Amino acid sequence: MRIVLAGDGGIWQLTGPSGVELSVENLRLAQPAEMELLKHLPAFAGRVIIPHTGGSPLVPAVIAALNPGATVEVVELDLHDARLLREKLAPLPNVRVLCQADAEPVDSLRQSGVLLLTERLDRLLAFDFIERLDHILPAGSPVITLLPKKRSADFARKVEQHLLKRRVLQANHGVMIVQGVSGGDPAAWTPRAHEFAASTPTEQIKLLTRPGVFAHTRPDSGGLALAESAVVQPGQKLLELGCGCGLVGLLLAARLKDAAEFVLVDSNARAVECARRGVDLNGLHGLRIEHADVFEPEPAAFDVVLGNPPYYAQRRIAEYFLSVGARALRPGGVLWLVTKHGAEIEELALALQFQVETQHRRGYDISVCRKIEAPSAQP
Repeated sequence: MRIVLAGDGGIWQLTGPSGVELSVENLRLAQPAEMELLKHLPAFAGRVIIPHTGGSPLVPAVIAALNPGATVEVVELDLHDARLLREKLAPLPNVRVLCQADAEPVDSLRQSGVLLLTERLDRLLAFDFIERLDHILPAGSPVITLLPKKRSADFARKVEQHLLKRRVLQANHGVMIVQGVSGGDPAAWTPRAHEFAASTPTEQIKLLTRPGVFAHTRPDSGGLALAESAVVQPGQKLLELGCGCGLVGLLLAARLKDAAEFVLVDSNARAVECARRGVDLNGLHGLRIEHADVFEPEPAAFDVVLGNPPYYAQRRIAEYFLSVGARALRPGGVLWLVTKHGAEIEELALALQFQVETQHRRGYDISVCRKIEAPSAQP
């Protein structure tokens, strides 16, 4: 069977269920664990829910191609991941890619689930996906689960709790593939929302997080360093990129006592949900929370831009924050970034014509990037 994805990539010759030969075109990478799962995929009908893919289009593409009468619904937390998957899977008309905080139930009797528990998946987030799928599927719905052997101690017991009639289809080549049906403990799902306090020497706020949100259960020390360092004034317009649960923006809003306008942006659907809850918890006003992975502000619309780029993305997100700041800031406005690699940030910022000063707080580098004032016109 020939399966054509959108965009660039190679041609992969793979083996599907019952030995069917698959030729998947424009696929950049096929993970070994996914290739093992393809051999065991059952027939699907109705709605097929995949609450997490790890960014890979392979499994939903093969399921959709082999089962044209089914609707494959992929649910991702991050808008960037969802957008890329949507683009890649566009040639398959029976695939829907959603970005939302949780997979939602629908009124349909023919449903099934696919759990792709990747090796790097956070433990609590994996538990959340397992519980949620069991919670929203009608009891007795078929579920197939891919477990990395290295994480079986973390995940296997949770899968056993939530799947009935379990059958291990494979337990070698570094993976476990388990088939079962929903209905084991469907009432056990909770949002796992955690409320905690965060403070600087002058402010204290309440925050709420969930698994998959940075930083879950605790205030991030880098974010605190950024909030303590940032110089902000009443009447300013401020933008926080990658706001997470809202730590920095909410602390600064509390400092200014609603006397400024804030826009907080994040690509993670749960982060946006939690940041909005944080606004309500603290009775704050003048904050707008936006769900976006590519934020395009009006030129020169902000006085201050703030960002705490994730370390795992290396320079990519920091470069994005700098480019947005260069566009968003008014002349004389300041971009504040917290990282562990201030020298790299300085190099990138200078290339964008910022004036840069590096401060140090709580073991972090605080890059203070000032947008150069436009030269005044000569008479």
